Amino acid sequence: MKSQTLVFELIILAIISCGPRDQKVKISGEQKDSTYTGPIIDMHIHAFDEHSSFSQMLGQEMNLAMTGKTYTASTSMDKLKEETFAKFEEHNIVKAMVSQGELWYDFAPEKVVIGNNHLLSIDELKQKYKEGRLHILGEVAPSYQGILPTDDRMEKYFDLAEELGIPLAYHMFPGGPPGGAYFMYPKTRAFQGKPLQFEDILLSHPKMKFYIMHAGWPYLEDMKALMYAHPQVYVDIGVIDWVLPRKEFHHFLKGLVDAGFGKRIMFGTDQMIWVESIDDAIDAVNSADFLSNEQKEDIFYNNAARFLALTSEEIARHKMEPGSAHHKR
Repeated sequence: MKSQTLVFELIILAIISCGPRDQKVKISGEQKDSTYTGPIIDMHIHAFDEHSSFSQMLGQEMNLAMTGKTYTASTSMDKLKEETFAKFEEHNIVKAMVSQGELWYDFAPEKVVIGNNHLLSIDELKQKYKEGRLHILGEVAPSYQGILPTDDRMEKYFDLAEELGIPLAYHMFPGGPPGGAYFMYPKTRAFQGKPLQFEDILLSHPKMKFYIMHAGWPYLEDMKALMYAHPQVYVDIGVIDWVLPRKEFHHFLKGLVDAGFGKRIMFGTDQMIWVESIDDAIDAVNSADFLSNEQKEDIFYNNAARFLALTSEEIARHKMEPGSAHHKR
């Protein structure tokens, strides 16, 4: 009976995720591009302390070869927190999944969704969950150590996410900056980013809530195949919405939307220590003229709200707060 119920639930999810109402495309210029100003949920952001390797880059400029853009890092970790939350206020970001979020949680518990990763032991993660300090298992990124998701060492983390009923957020690719394997992450390989590696993992953990960070870029066809076969899979668009050239990001995003997966794409920035990246990530979605207003709202807020199982009361509050497109003035 349980298996029949699960099959029924997956069929319903597939109908919701891939139904015809998701097939809105721009036709003959009838739909005009507009700027979304409603609430935003960022499903991919980072907090760091002074012991992080990112401390070495504080206050420095970073030049992106692929876009020609230059970003300046915050000057301290305290400034990073202050400037990040200022961006949250500026852009109406009402919630954010923050890796190492416990560093910021007490500052804004209503906004921070705490993420912790596979570098902690199972016992440590269980203890944090009991203390209310673990909401999402992520960012899980073993590729930096050259470990594939199919490695036996990862099984216990998928088991834990399913046992606790919390989402697991998995990093695939890109692995650091272009050419990072030559100077920064010597164990990363491009092939490690192929989304179809998760086939058997998903089938053996059917109750696990799961999303792939960076939306599986650049493996668009693999990502579409995985999302078609496994309706529980969501993605976030962190980092690719500001690191990639805008045309490439739009091509990838449009591929997922045109394939019918617009209800499972979640906004993310992967903001590390360069807070201006939040501006560009938001603009990258707002400038996508192939998206309708409703599709932008799904990506910026609705899909993550559903994935996180926010209450109807919290959703209503977010959409009525000042700065929201739904706020009654």
